[in-house]
Amino acid sequence: MKRHIIGCLILMALTACKERPSLTVYCTANLKKPVEEIAAQYEKERGIEVRLQYGPTGTLLSQLQVAKRGDLIIVADDGSLEDARKKNLLRNILPLTEQHCVIAVKQGNPKNIRSIAHLLRPDVKLALPNPESASIGKITRQLLITQWQKLEEKAVVMKPSVTEVAADVQLGAVDAAFVWDSTVPQFKGLEAVAVPELSRHLDHASVAVLSCGAQQEAALEFARYIAAPDHGGGVLQRLGFKLAVEARPDAP
Repeated sequence: MKRHIIGCLILMALTACKERPSLTVYCTANLKKPVEEIAAQYEKERGIEVRLQYGPTGTLLSQLQVAKRGDLIIVADDGSLEDARKKNLLRNILPLTEQHCVIAVKQGNPKNIRSIAHLLRPDVKLALPNPESASIGKITRQLLITQWQKLEEKAVVMKPSVTEVAADVQLGAVDAAFVWDSTVPQFKGLEAVAVPELSRHLDHASVAVLSCGAQQEAALEFARYIAAPDHGGGVLQRLGFKLAVEARPDAP
């Protein structure tokens, strides 16, 4: 009898685990830290498991086109969002943050890097984000046009994501790298150098409900939670992100 009761309890527990609602979210590497915190908070409040898959925006979109599974995606730039929309991969779209391309250097800027030209100096080690996978690489290549080729030839390393090149600067493996201004506060000891060729361009990180998802209402609810100033928006601001106009408390 005792064994029967224990067996029933185990079966009930396993059934409950299987029936627990969950959402699969593809998330750009740059927003990993805040989204992890937001997801944990949401799970605690709503009892819905959030399964996160991180990577560079370009890589995530490529995976999504093949797999055609998932509920939400968080991308780092408007261009990638538009590409995905044209391919009918997305439904509801909510802007999250505003961000600009900058040059990341060590705190105090020991190599006195003030311009794109300074990155070409022999004493400067440069890391580049791969434009085929990372949004920041794609955007920077578009903005710098002819200068990009010289930088590519000069770079000592090219990494798949913005967080990887930022980590290289933090560790001292390189002296500079192109990152989002929102990336810099996530890495202790880094400083942002704004240059006119990059700072004039404004981009947005956004969350979107995937058209292939089977849980459209649940996905939209979590997307709104991430964007809400009193929920996910508060976490984003605390970690140094600037909310998009549409996501701000005083937005019309």
